[in-house]
Amino acid sequence: MIEIPSIRLSIDVDVEPSTAWAYLTEPDHVTEWFTDASPLGDVGSPYRLDFGEGSVVEGVVVTLEPGVRFVHSWAWADAEPRQETRVAWTVERRPGGGARVTLVHDGWAEAGSDEAARDDHEAYWSGYLDDLADLLGEAPATARESASE
Repeated sequence: MIEIPSIRLSIDVDVEPSTAWAYLTEPDHVTEWFTDASPLGDVGSPYRLDFGEGSVVEGVVVTLEPGVRFVHSWAWADAEPRQETRVAWTVERRPGGGARVTLVHDGWAEAGSDEAARDDHEAYWSGYLDDLADLLGEAPATARESASE
């Protein structure tokens, strides 16, 4: 099996980690920068992202550390063969204030995927994380101010 590197992207934002977490996990906030998302449930519960026009990602919550990290499986609902990868989100408090949001999308080779699919996803993820960073840069002033205390 050919090794395909993980996608690993991070953004630093000047908001409290709890605010960043909310924008990763609360469906109303996820819709603002990404797409329609199902509510985040306990480990083993279904997790669904609907990009519209039949583009749906289905998975399950694999790991959940509220406020810090969650991992879900990722598979396009209509793809044949089904290629299931993993997406992990982590939120950390930065030493100087604010939060670092990190995305790791891996499992490409194990899913039977290829480097072209991985590279396509990396380009999309980069754009979405830029959107999230822009949105959190416009988060309510109270969230930004509390990050600098």
